[in-house]
Amino acid sequence: MASEVSPGARFRQLFRQGPFTCMGAHDPMTAKIAEAEGAKALYVSGFALSGVIAGAPDFGVLTQTEMLEAIRRICRATSLPVFADADTGYGGPLEARRTIELWEEAGVAALHLEDQLAPKKCGHFAGKNVIPTTEMVEKLRAMVDARRDPDFFIVARTDAIAVEGIDAAIERLAAYADTGVDGLYADAPESREDMKKLSEALGHLGLPILFNMARSGKSPVLTMQEAADLGFAYSLCPIESMLTAHKAVTQMMRTFLAQPTTEAIADGLTPFDDFNRFIGLHEMAELNRRYGA
Repeated sequence: MASEVSPGARFRQLFRQGPFTCMGAHDPMTAKIAEAEGAKALYVSGFALSGVIAGAPDFGVLTQTEMLEAIRRICRATSLPVFADADTGYGGPLEARRTIELWEEAGVAALHLEDQLAPKKCGHFAGKNVIPTTEMVEKLRAMVDARRDPDFFIVARTDAIAVEGIDAAIERLAAYADTGVDGLYADAPESREDMKKLSEALGHLGLPILFNMARSGKSPVLTMQEAADLGFAYSLCPIESMLTAHKAVTQMMRTFLAQPTTEAIADGLTPFDDFNRFIGLHEMAELNRRYGA
């Protein structure tokens, strides 16, 4: 019998189909929604998980274990390839090595490692600092050496644009490419010109370049095709599901507390039976009949 295609191999296949977006999922429910609506891949953001798990900003508050458990639950809920934030690797080269081992065990297809100085911050926050290029190279080499599935997809990310400028970010990514990583990612380019400069300077390396579509005010708001025309092979839509949930739940609670009856909020609710169909109640009941009383 042929062996099952690994998550990393399925992620790599997407590049042969043209530009694609990894939809942000911050829990199993949003992962299932994304898959049901036709997403090709998922992205698990440290920013989103910081907000959902800790109710805190993305200042490196989550531990490696907290991130791992949240990512594992999402991977269990979907058949889509999952691209997961690995922050700074949670330490030096040995910790970065353990991170990729754990992410692979969880069922992740791809990750990105960033060159921020701990405690890291969201890439679109002010006040970031970056580690020396040599230190990041050591961590990337440790990750590349530790991966067991050769198709597991490793992305080198730099946050240097806001700290050292676009030219330094390009130099860093060129150095990171030499470690054997599979993709490159400069977070928070501030213009189409910066994006074009990145792709033109790095395109000869033959590694796909990632664009973050987050509506933070830092980067231009583009369609995936517009980003592709600038030389970016794929993108992240990383935190929009969380921001949508925040807005919708805030409005629901505000309305209900002003008019304490569910009639006031009924139009914004998924019907109970519809949600049970979505979540798989019928299938679970069938299994219970097969194996239970």
